[in-house]
Amino acid sequence: MAIMVAVGIVMLIFAVYWLGFGGLATARRLPGNKYFGLRIPDVRKSKEAWDGSHVVAGPVWILAGVSFLFGALVAFRASGWMWLIPVATVLIAIVAISVGSNLGARAAHLYTLKDQEENGGCSSEGGCSCGSGGCGSSAGAPQVDMDALRNAVKNVEGV
Repeated sequence: MAIMVAVGIVMLIFAVYWLGFGGLATARRLPGNKYFGLRIPDVRKSKEAWDGSHVVAGPVWILAGVSFLFGALVAFRASGWMWLIPVATVLIAIVAISVGSNLGARAAHLYTLKDQEENGGCSSEGGCSCGSGGCGSSAGAPQVDMDALRNAVKNVEGV
């Protein structure tokens, strides 16, 4: 019985953490830092990417907190086979945390792609992935006179 109370207390701590963390992320109140939150390069590229990716991940992390909370409440009263319920809620919470993190990382990547598209293939930090002209941009491309090109082809065919 004492073990299940200890498990319940640990799960309650995790529940408070994930409920608070998910709530701050969803409300766009999670400050950019290197200790908490998604720690991938795409998230740290801009404030918009940080907030947007955490807004996507936050509700799923709240679900993890609710799962921990339910498991903690059951753990305080668990006896016999009922210990399976807290174990199941921990597994559900772990899946929710990983799914939320995956969704947040994907959202951050989409922000990066949008930023590159707006900057002609170049990121806002100044790095270009497709040379100096950018991907698909015609900023540095020379203008071609199509009529002159057609005339040249006709002259070559006539020779």
